[in-house]
Amino acid sequence: MHSVLVYHTIDEVKGQPVCPEMISPERFEQQLRWLSRRRRVMPLTETLSSKRSLVALTFDDGYRDNLTAALPLLEKYSMPATIFMVAGFVDRDGYLSATELREIAKHPLITIGSHGLWHRNFNELAETEARLELTESRRTLESITGQKITLMAWPYGECNSHLEQLSGECGYAASWSVWKGSNGRHSRWRVPLGARDNLVRFVAKATGVYALTEAKLHRYQEARRHSGQQSAGILPAFR
Repeated sequence: MHSVLVYHTIDEVKGQPVCPEMISPERFEQQLRWLSRRRRVMPLTETLSSKRSLVALTFDDGYRDNLTAALPLLEKYSMPATIFMVAGFVDRDGYLSATELREIAKHPLITIGSHGLWHRNFNELAETEARLELTESRRTLESITGQKITLMAWPYGECNSHLEQLSGECGYAASWSVWKGSNGRHSRWRVPLGARDNLVRFVAKATGVYALTEAKLHRYQEARRHSGQQSAGILPAFR
């Protein structure tokens, strides 16, 4: 079983409330050190075809600290990662600038993917809006990096079967959710990490235990909610 791990921001703001998605550089290095000794970390695309149990690292949104804090540690442990960039966030305060995105995209350990144009929940979009988000985010990121963008991650981890099909139609080779969708090529499941994940919880997530327990419960609850909405006739393909 593959474990595709989801990071966001690698930072630590002392004296302020902890952001649920924030992981300190010290804890991030602790996790990479454990992975270097225990698991095989490979590029994300390897999980699409390999029969071996692999770990892949992904970062959502495109925070600037992915370059300044995470990349030096990835280099230290020689671990590849995919950064899913929100195209509309380029040059915003706290996010990668166009120059920085161009720089990190050239790094041999880094692959750039799309995380939508404006980080909108695709399940709440009309089909024309969803298609625009998919196509324009690719176009924008390709124009900045000079590279082909073929991977994407659904904002909020949200998608459905219609969006999975649309992703393929818009030119993506594969897409990742969290625990939503069919776990097919355009809704591969990932494991979220955050401030609550001490080493014990991290090990459970990196070894597949999470996917068999907590994530399975989430999917069961979502399936029941989905079934109830279908019975009530309030779940159209697109709004």
